[in-house]
Amino acid sequence: MPPIELPSYYNLLLPPLAGAVIGWATNYAAIKLLFRPHSPIEVFGVKVQGVIPKRRKEIARSIARAIERDLLSSKDIASLLKGIEWKDEVERAVEEIVDHRFGGERLKGVPVIGLVSENLKYHVKYLLTKEILKQIETKKDTFISKFRDRMDINGMVAERIDALDLGRFEKLLTEFIARELKHLEYLGGIMGFIIGLFQSALYYFLS
Repeated sequence: MPPIELPSYYNLLLPPLAGAVIGWATNYAAIKLLFRPHSPIEVFGVKVQGVIPKRRKEIARSIARAIERDLLSSKDIASLLKGIEWKDEVERAVEEIVDHRFGGERLKGVPVIGLVSENLKYHVKYLLTKEILKQIETKKDTFISKFRDRMDINGMVAERIDALDLGRFEKLLTEFIARELKHLEYLGGIMGFIIGLFQSALYYFLS
């Protein structure tokens, strides 16, 4: 049976198309191999594991360091605490507590006791609010300083990331760079297509 001869334009079209498919498939496989397999497996006597699962602890600590350095540090949180306007919050909290404790409707119905109760509530609210704000102002800097020294953002984030199972860890990373990974896949196809075009051009000029 004689060999099938393809038309000449097939010889020009096949290399770019094959190159695009191979380039896309290669990048797709390479991206998948960053995460898979999750656990080490033996292939022809060689242990194989995804790069990211293998270096998971190191990656978790790198992410934590980057978050603390560039996004949110204990000093940033301490600054937020220092900038909180405590007066309104304290007044609201004291009012709720005092109203709850002295909120008997029956007492309000008795003329003299009701008047004394309202007057007492007002003075209790005033004194409590004043004393609490005084204590906050006195001890605020000490509290914030201790908070800043003891708050280990780096360690907390690294511990939380490290505690994730591998499936959730992979999802966490891919959610951040999903678009970039897709672009890499398409770039592989484009590069393969361009290389195929060069091959077709060489075949055309040399044949």
